[in-house]
Amino acid sequence: MNRLFETTIEMMKQEGTKNIDLALFLGVSAQVFGNWISRKSIPEKYTAKIAEYYKVDIAFLYDKEAKITKKVPIITFVNCGGGLCDEKIGGFAPYKGNGKTEKLYCLIAKGSNMSPEIEDGDEIICDLTAKIENGDLVHYKIDGENAVKIYVKDDDADILQLVPYIQSKDFKTKTIRLDGGGLNFTCAKVTAINKLKLRGNQARLKLIGRAI
Repeated sequence: MNRLFETTIEMMKQEGTKNIDLALFLGVSAQVFGNWISRKSIPEKYTAKIAEYYKVDIAFLYDKEAKITKKVPIITFVNCGGGLCDEKIGGFAPYKGNGKTEKLYCLIAKGSNMSPEIEDGDEIICDLTAKIENGDLVHYKIDGENAVKIYVKDDDADILQLVPYIQSKDFKTKTIRLDGGGLNFTCAKVTAINKLKLRGNQARLKLIGRAI
């Protein structure tokens, strides 16, 4: 069993990839791919294509200590107290969690009203398929708003509130009536936040009133 085979099988299980889907991408028949499974070995000439399919670095495929690092597309800025965010962004952000790659996306925080958990410039990884529960951080879009806040659902009152850590004139709690209907509302769970060490230090200093 070679390392390329081990890693590929691990990623296939995590992503729910069918044998035929990967075989077609690699340009081989289902029978050929089945033979690789039986022999527990994949020819190394397919390394680059497998890395492309799963959006991982080639080096990862041979690193026994590495966890799967996915490349999540960076879409746009998102309001965290920094105003309107319509500017599109390119590139990718690293992510080592679960979730299918095509259902993950990354946003760049604009503003610090979700500090200390999210600082201006942090990378925010969102999952469109993850179950959302009370207290989760979520990215939502509604009535032209594009922001990250805390999800608080009150079934008794039939309302959903989206609450920031820091209230401001232009960044307040958003209340949605669940029986309102007709709302163009989308919501995705924040599953990871990529922070720089410097930003983490600044957040701690803010908590003790020593921000520089």
